[in-house]
Amino acid sequence: MNVLITNTQEDQAYLILRCLREHAERIFVTVSDESLARRWAGMSAWSRHVRKRYRVPEFSADWRAGIVRQENTPAEERYIRRIEEICALERIDCVFPSYDADVYVFSKNRARLAQRGVTAVAPDFEGLARILDKSVTLAAAERVGFPTPRTCIPTHRDELAEAARELGPPWVLKPRCDAHAVNIRLASDRDELFRLFDQLNAAQERPLVQEFIPVASKQNYYLVVRPGPEVVSLITFKVHRLRRTGLQMPCAAVESTRDLPFEAEIRALIGQLDVWGGMTLQTVVDARDGQPKLLEINPRLGRNLWFRTELGINEPLMYLRIAQGAEPGPVQPISEGVLLLDPLADLLHLLGQSVDQSAHWLRTRLSRAGETRGNPFGEKPVRAIARDMRNDYFGARRTLTSPLGRGFASDPLPPSMRVVRSFYEALRRRAG
Repeated sequence: MNVLITNTQEDQAYLILRCLREHAERIFVTVSDESLARRWAGMSAWSRHVRKRYRVPEFSADWRAGIVRQENTPAEERYIRRIEEICALERIDCVFPSYDADVYVFSKNRARLAQRGVTAVAPDFEGLARILDKSVTLAAAERVGFPTPRTCIPTHRDELAEAARELGPPWVLKPRCDAHAVNIRLASDRDELFRLFDQLNAAQERPLVQEFIPVASKQNYYLVVRPGPEVVSLITFKVHRLRRTGLQMPCAAVESTRDLPFEAEIRALIGQLDVWGGMTLQTVVDARDGQPKLLEINPRLGRNLWFRTELGINEPLMYLRIAQGAEPGPVQPISEGVLLLDPLADLLHLLGQSVDQSAHWLRTRLSRAGETRGNPFGEKPVRAIARDMRNDYFGARRTLTSPLGRGFASDPLPPSMRVVRSFYEALRRRAG
C-alpha cells in the first residue's frame, strides 16, 4: 500500500505517519507551495520514513471564507489535479488528510479519486458539511440535550444589538467555519463588538456571537465512527494541565479514564448529524455549573491523537480501514488512570507562567497604589505548577510521554523541528 499524507504542517500528520509506517510499503507527503517557512515548518516533511515530498498549491482561502459547496472552486480544482498527478506518478492507494480544509476538499472529491483506484480517508460530503458549520452542530446538540453556550447568529446590526443585550458582555465572536481558533475574537464593549462583527462578517457571512464561558477546564471526546452512523470508539480524558495560548487551550497533561459523561447524548448527536469518520468533539467545562459546553466538532484526527495511540488504539489504521469499506478491527478498553505527558508543552507552560508572574510582580511594585488585584494570568503560581509536574513525572503512577518528542535516535529531525518551531511560536505570541 502506497500512502500520501497531506497538510504536513500539522503535528497530527506525523502521528498518522508513525501509525501507518508499518502497514505501508511507501509513504509520500505534500508540502505547501505557499512559502518556504510554511513548506518546512511541519514535522513530517523531515521524517526519514518519507519516500518523497511533493509541493502542492494552497486552496484553503475559499473554505475559510465560508464557501462550502459540492463543486470545486478554481483553487480547489488546481489542488485536486495536482493530487491526481501525484497519485498517478507514485501509484498511490490512499490519501490521508487531517486538517479541516483538507478533509473537506477530499470529502467532496472521494468518488472522483475512487475512479482512479485511490481511497480518500474522509467522510461523505453531506455529513461533513453539517459539522463544518458550527451553527448546525450546536443546533443538533441542543435537540439531543448536550449542553452548549448561549449562541446567537445575527444577520444585521439590529439583531446584533439584541444579541448583545441578551448575552451580556464579554462576547465571543467566531466564524461558522474555521480551525485552530484563528479568527475567534473576544469583545468587551458594544463598540468593539460591532467592529469585530463587521470584520468577521466581511470575511465570512453570519458569524456566531456567544456568551463568554468562564473555563474551569476542558474535556474533549475523541470518536471513530463508521457509516450508519455507528460509533466504534469513544474516548475522553481528565485534564491535569492546560497550556493557555490566547483563546486556545492545548492540553499539557491528561489522565485516561473510562468515565464518559453525556455518552448517550454524544451518540445521539452523531446520529442527528449522520456523519462518519475520525473526529474530535471539543468542549470546555463551565466553572459556573461544572458541565462541558460544546464548542464544535472537528472532522479530523487532531494533534492529541497520541493520547489514544499510546494506549494501543491505532485510530489512523481504523479510519483507513473504514474508508476502504473494511472492518476497523476490535477496540480494547483503555487502561484507567494512566498519565499522558508532553514534556515540551509542560516546559513552555512553566516558562510562560514564569514570565507572566514576573511581569505581574513588577507591575505591582511599580504601580502607584502598589496593588494589582486578581490573578491576571488565570493560572496556578509557578511553584504549584512545578510541584504538580514533579508529582506527575516522578510519582509512582504509570506515565506515557508524547511520541512527538521521542525518536531523536531513530528519526531525529521531526522532534528537533518541533522544538525549534514551538519556541519560535511562543516567542512570536509574546512579541505580538
